[in-house]
Amino acid sequence: MLPTYANRLKEARLKANLTQVQVKQHTGINNKTLSGYENGVSEPDYGTLKQLCDLYDVTTDWVLGNTNNPHSSLTSAEREAANRINLNDDSFLDLNFTIDGKELTEAQKQKVLAMARLLLQQDQ
Repeated sequence: MLPTYANRLKEARLKANLTQVQVKQHTGINNKTLSGYENGVSEPDYGTLKQLCDLYDVTTDWVLGNTNNPHSSLTSAEREAANRINLNDDSFLDLNFTIDGKELTEAQKQKVLAMARLLLQQDQ
């Protein structure tokens, strides 16, 4: 039986209507190497896995079998915002977030930022 990542990488490539040669053209990953991933002969490192998931528009969690949803529940704007968040400054407060369709007020964003800082300090 093939590992989950092997089946899902192949499934994602086929759903993206890409051949292994086309994947090589987009990523530089040798099609023999890609075939090894899809047949469970070898495992991609994280950087390679991320590159393939970005090309196929699926999440690494889905490929690895941690979820059955191949797509992030975040919008592209939310993903971009998450990548920009730096809890050491207040740029978070410039972002627009909604909960249950309602935009957070400045006071609510301040509370979220304070909680995030508190939680992250506990992990250090």
